Amino acid sequence: MRLNLGKILPQPQAGLAKSFLFGGRKNLSFELKNKIRRVGLSHIVAVSGMHLAFIAGFVAAFNTLFSANRYFGFFSSLSVILVFVIMADFTPSVVRALVMTFLFLLSRLKWRIYNPINAVLFAAFAMTVLEPKIIFDDLGFQLSFLAILGIIYFYPLFEKYSFWQKEIFKSPLRVFKEAAILSFSSLILVFPWIVFKTGAASLVGPFANVLIVPLVPYVMILGLITALLSFIFYPLAIFIGFYLNLLLILIVGIIQFLSSLSFSEIYLPFGFRYLFLAFYFFPLWYIYKKDRS
Repeated sequence: MRLNLGKILPQPQAGLAKSFLFGGRKNLSFELKNKIRRVGLSHIVAVSGMHLAFIAGFVAAFNTLFSANRYFGFFSSLSVILVFVIMADFTPSVVRALVMTFLFLLSRLKWRIYNPINAVLFAAFAMTVLEPKIIFDDLGFQLSFLAILGIIYFYPLFEKYSFWQKEIFKSPLRVFKEAAILSFSSLILVFPWIVFKTGAASLVGPFANVLIVPLVPYVMILGLITALLSFIFYPLAIFIGFYLNLLLILIVGIIQFLSSLSFSEIYLPFGFRYLFLAFYFFPLWYIYKKDRS
């Protein structure tokens, strides 16, 4: 699939499409990697729960269409996800997403209530047991868990705001709404840690996330269709790939424009990084109060 996408799409669009689909930054040029970092979008080229949720939902829809029983649905979804995870090279974010997706599928199979907090804690425990150093040495592991915890706790809070209850966000701009809330809720816990660990802060990150994250599902859909059709009917794959390329050109253009701004990224002295750790007092206090209630 990766090879065929490279035949249909030019660079850097081909590398970006592969990273969206399979995760990782090895498909990207050094220049594009830096630009993605400058605009605070490194997380969109790492396989996450969004990727696996999309795949699980696609398989579930297919099973429903053919009236498959629960056990067939469980094993077919799990099999497809495992193949995808292998292709994504078992990065920390994809392993965390795999464990959580497995627990979600298992809860549906056994008619149990799915608790995302318990799933996150179990995933962290399992990964730490297998590789104790990962919790201290792997930034991807740390950011993956901070992002999902931010979404679990703060997505419901942001979603309740009256601004998002307007009629326009219930249909035509629903994808924009979901992307904006997902981005801001994950960044609450992720952004301070990135600044502390790297000393770099992207000032255009929230804006870039709102513009690009809503486009990622469409890239994944068109990318998967193009990759599959390249094995079945190549001319049709080229036709679909044309529209996929236009979408990727738009994304690359946004990244290049925002990264070219002089204020897109700033670097902080080492001592100032600790100020961002103090910011965690507020979300942690909110989480503490929410859990007690």
